[in-house]
Amino acid sequence: MTLQRMASRVRLSLSWLVVAAALSACASAPVPEQQITLSRDAVNRAVSAEATQYAPLEMKAAQDKMFLMERAMGERDYVQARTLAEQIEADANLAERKARAVKWQKQLVDARSGIQVLKQEMLQDPATGFNPPASAQ
Repeated sequence: MTLQRMASRVRLSLSWLVVAAALSACASAPVPEQQITLSRDAVNRAVSAEATQYAPLEMKAAQDKMFLMERAMGERDYVQARTLAEQIEADANLAERKARAVKWQKQLVDARSGIQVLKQEMLQDPATGFNPPASAQ
């Protein structure tokens, strides 16, 4: 056997090996359906919590990654799609929690303000029967 012929067989064997490796890599990454569903649910919860208003940066990050995930799915890059879906879920959960915290903080401020108004009204209206103690001298 000549050296040229042997080199040709080695190249052909290597080519088949590369093709087989590429096909097995594609076959080993299943469609991340569950993770995609989790990420979409997290985004929907964040939207319901008004995260677009109260946590716009986190929500935009989740939505931008959602676009990239859809593109990765179209290209059948399931590894990238799974990674993005996990990041989307984390970003959307953060946006939801931040939005809820901001809304609760606003409700707390409103409640405290309402309490102050009621206290002032009680102190100014002698008909309430509330007599604050005289200050000690």
